[in-house]
Amino acid sequence: MTSATLHASCLSAYLRSGPNLDEPARAYFEQVRVIVDAAWRISTSADIELPHVDGPYPPGYRVTKWFGDLLFRTSLTDPVLNDRLGRVTTMLEHPATLSRPGTLLRALRLGLLRSRKA
Repeated sequence: MTSATLHASCLSAYLRSGPNLDEPARAYFEQVRVIVDAAWRISTSADIELPHVDGPYPPGYRVTKWFGDLLFRTSLTDPVLNDRLGRVTTMLEHPATLSRPGTLLRALRLGLLRSRKA
């Protein structure tokens, strides 16, 4: 539903911009591409974890999986990371926001602290 709402918002913005409706809607598709790519990234990252899926895995998959696992674990006890992850999974933020230095460092620090206590 969130994806559909974001698509509708892009369509509304495109139509309000006064486009020539006799020409292809390239500007609309460029706007909506960000939404489609984000939705696919969110949904396929879980799908590739299924036991019957054996690849091909995207470039950087092992690092992305390692960090994703760390982020999920640390978000269970850290409200800041939990909020950031929740904003991505509900499509309020783009998945790329999880790779910001502050998020990476916070997850690493909390993950290291947790492993030292264990």
